[in-house]
Amino acid sequence: MSDFLNKIVLSTRSATAHAAASVPLAVLRQHAETRRDFRGFAAALASPHSVRIIAEIKRASPSKGNLRINLDPAKLARAYEAGGAAAISVLTERAFFKGSPEDLAAARKATRLPVLRKDFILDEYQVYESAAMGADAILLIVRLLTDLELSNLYHLARKLGLDVLVEVYDDADAVRARNLGARLIAINNRDLTSFDTDVTRSHRLSSLLTPGTIIVAASGIAEASDIRRTLGSGINRFLIGESLVHAEYPIRLLQALNAIHPIEIKICGITDPETAAMCAAAGASAIGMVFYPPSPRNVSLEQARAIAAQIPFGVAKTGVFADQDADTILRIAFESGLDVAQLHRSSNRIPPELFTARGLPVVMALNLSGDALLEYVRRTPFDTGILVECGQGPLPGGNGQEWRWADAAVLRGLRPFAVAGGLTPENVVTAITESGATAVDVSSSVEQSPGVKDFGRVREFIAAARSVSIPQSSPVFWRPYPTISNLST
Repeated sequence: MSDFLNKIVLSTRSATAHAAASVPLAVLRQHAETRRDFRGFAAALASPHSVRIIAEIKRASPSKGNLRINLDPAKLARAYEAGGAAAISVLTERAFFKGSPEDLAAARKATRLPVLRKDFILDEYQVYESAAMGADAILLIVRLLTDLELSNLYHLARKLGLDVLVEVYDDADAVRARNLGARLIAINNRDLTSFDTDVTRSHRLSSLLTPGTIIVAASGIAEASDIRRTLGSGINRFLIGESLVHAEYPIRLLQALNAIHPIEIKICGITDPETAAMCAAAGASAIGMVFYPPSPRNVSLEQARAIAAQIPFGVAKTGVFADQDADTILRIAFESGLDVAQLHRSSNRIPPELFTARGLPVVMALNLSGDALLEYVRRTPFDTGILVECGQGPLPGGNGQEWRWADAAVLRGLRPFAVAGGLTPENVVTAITESGATAVDVSSSVEQSPGVKDFGRVREFIAAARSVSIPQSSPVFWRPYPTISNLST
C-alpha cells in the first residue's frame, strides 16, 4: 500500500481501538443482531435499465481538501431524495474526510433511502458498529484486506443483514472480488495512491466480473457526459459525491442526471437459457424468443420455459409471432411466461385489445413509412408498442436487411417506438440518430449462426447503442408496462 493508505489504516485501527474502549464489542453485537429495520441497498440499485445514483454526503477529501465542511447532512439527504437518488452514501471517517457516525444517523433519519456507510472497514468491530449505527450497507475495499479478512467481514455483514459494496481498483482486485462471490461491486476510477482519475477504468474492469454483478462506477462522475460515456459500457449505477456536495442546487443536478435514459435494447432469436442469461447480464432490456416454425430460431414451449427461467426480473420476456391467431398466441404466451407478444404479418391485424384485455401487452411490427406509418400509429392505442422494420425477406423481422432509418422519423417525439432490420454494432448509432427511436432490436448481426449468439458482438452492440441517450422529453419504449420491451427475429 501507499504511504497515504498506510496512514489511513493506522489511523482507522487507532480510532477503532478507542471506540472499543468506550463501547464494548458485546454491546454493539447485541444491538446489531437484534436490528430488523434494514432498507434494501442492493434492491435500490437493481434496475438494469435506468440511471441509479448513490448520492454521497462528504465534507472533505484528502485529494481536494475541505469540500463543504459545515454541510447539514439531514438537509442534504432530503435534497438527494427529492432529486431522485436511489441511495445515500455517508463518509464516517473522521481524520481525513471529516465525517462521523452522527452524519450517517442524521441522513438516515431524514429520508427513506437506504444508506451506505463509507469508511475503511478493517475489523469485525466496525461491521457490528455499522449495523448498530443504522447503516444499511457497508463498503469493503479489497486492496486493504487479505482474502481471509475480506471473506470474514463480508460474510459477517451479510449474516447481520447488511448489504456489502465491494470496491475494486485494478485487475487483481476485480479477480479477488469475483472469487469472493460479491454481488455488488464498485469500480473506483480514482487511484488512491496518486489520486489520478480515469473514468474509462470502470468499462475496462467490468469485463472481468461475473455476469449479473451489480456494478457501480465511482469517482470522477461529475456531469452528464460522464454518465453517457459510462452507459456505453453497460454500467448504469453511479456513486457521485463531490459535484453534488458543491452544487448550489443538488436537487436540480440529480434530476438532470437521472433524466438521462439509455436506449432500450432487445436481443432476439434466443434459443437457450445460457445465452438468455448472458444477454441479460450484458445489459439487454428484453430477450426475444421466436414462435414461428419456419424460422431457424424457432423454440418449443419447453425451450421457452427454460429460457424464461433464466431471465431476471426487469428484463422483458418477449415472444415473436407471425400468421398465428389470437387464441394460439395467448396460449403460448401464458404457458411460456411471456411479458409481451410481438406480432408480425397477419397477426398484427388482430385488434390489440384482444390481448391487453387478457393482461398481455403487444408490440405491432410494421413495414410502413411516412404518412402511412403516421396514420397507422395515430389509430393505435398508446399502450400498444410500435416496432418499425424493413420487413424484407421470408421471415418475420428485418432479415438482416439495412434500410433508411429516417423513414421512421415521422414518429420522433410522437410516441416511443423501436426500429429493427439490418442493425449492427457499426450502424446502430446512426439508426437511432436518424430515426429518433427509443428502442432497438437485433438478432442476426450478433450471431455466429442462426440462433447462436456471438457474445463479443452482443457486447459491442449494447455498448454502441447505450452510447446514445434518449432526451428527457422522450419516454422509454415500454412506459405503459414497466417490465415490457421491444422486438424482432
